Amino acid sequence: MDIDLDTALRAAVNILRDAAESGCMPSGEPLPDSATELHREAARHLEELRHELAVLAQLRRAPRD
Repeated sequence: MDIDLDTALRAAVNILRDAAESGCMPSGEPLPDSATELHREAARHLEELRHELAVLAQLRRAPRD
């Protein structure tokens, strides 16, 4: 399967958020409290990065005068 960077980042953000919200890893293993906050912050950081990359991509596509 060939996916683009935006899709990969969105998938990673979703997994991190799900883990933070449920308190469990995708495998069902419980997350320690410190790891829950780490997952939440990592998801937030990756989401910001995803938005920044989208803006940069739009700027690259915009016609230049």
